[in-house]
Amino acid sequence: MILSRRVWLGTGVASAAVLSATLPNIMSALLRHMFTAPNQMPWEGGRLRLIDVGGMPAQALNSAERSRDLVDGSFLHREGDVWVVSYVKSGTTWTIGILAALWKHPSADYAGHLQKVTRNFCPQPELPDLGWKDDGFGHSIRELNDWPGTPHRCFKSHWPSKDHVAANRKSKFIYVIRNAQDQITSHWNQVYGMGFHYGTENMTFEGGWDGFVEDWLNGDVENGQYFEHVASWYSRRDDPDVLFVRFEDLKRDPRDVIRRIASFVGVDASPVHIETVIEMTSFEKMRHADEQDAGLRFMRWLGVIRRKHVRQGEIGSGKFRFSRKQLAALELEYEKKAKPLGVPREWVLLGEAAPQF
Repeated sequence: MILSRRVWLGTGVASAAVLSATLPNIMSALLRHMFTAPNQMPWEGGRLRLIDVGGMPAQALNSAERSRDLVDGSFLHREGDVWVVSYVKSGTTWTIGILAALWKHPSADYAGHLQKVTRNFCPQPELPDLGWKDDGFGHSIRELNDWPGTPHRCFKSHWPSKDHVAANRKSKFIYVIRNAQDQITSHWNQVYGMGFHYGTENMTFEGGWDGFVEDWLNGDVENGQYFEHVASWYSRRDDPDVLFVRFEDLKRDPRDVIRRIASFVGVDASPVHIETVIEMTSFEKMRHADEQDAGLRFMRWLGVIRRKHVRQGEIGSGKFRFSRKQLAALELEYEKKAKPLGVPREWVLLGEAAPQF
């Protein structure tokens, strides 16, 4: 009997060890499958696992078929639609939370929980329905066309200013911009943190940094080159259907920016309402909403997800991570692609101009 117990215990310990070693790989494979549209062409440039959508790199959640649906008349624009658009990791989730709070939508209570807000308030039309419903991110075209207005439909996008986010005389567009150094730092945290999705699971955080910055500069990251993206939207900055919002302004003077957003979308927000919006969309509350999700906690415990979606949200947090050569390359990209359009340097770059090599 004693021997049998020892054998049983030993077998149980060994089984637990095998399970703990294999479970992260199993969950990574499952999530990779869930977050991948089938039968897509891979993006050939760079180091990341991306797909080719009409000549632009995109996350594997996107699809070429959906991008065509959005411009061939299948997707119906509606009077009063509000699109929150940005280059990735620029303050999109925060701005969507502000919009939800201004409209008094229930999702404002969990602003910061990316998946729930995408599923229940502000869908991303570029993401097709992959069959996972509330465990996924995408929606069918029919769902999008029938999406309720509260009082208007909210849509999220990371698209450059073209295709389905071109001016259409019905929609309004809030474009959120963040300085390049902080955006790159936050972007790399996401790419590293979701290794199963981007193909970075075998990289270390420090070891993958230089390669990521190189890919970023070359436009071999989702939605292409940052300065080209900013330039495409900056050319519309004076259009009455476009509102530019700087992440840095939201940090420094949230009341003023929220008043501007409220006026843009037709909300007569009282001072009390604005204070409520600030409280509901504070980084502490948004981080709490992200951290309290049991599924995300489990994935972080396994090490499958290695970073939080809502992290710091600070200005200048990535300022000192860049080499002189990288800073000079950023400066050159600004000079070539953004400065000729009049994009203020302080909008996209921190610190003094780096010397050119």
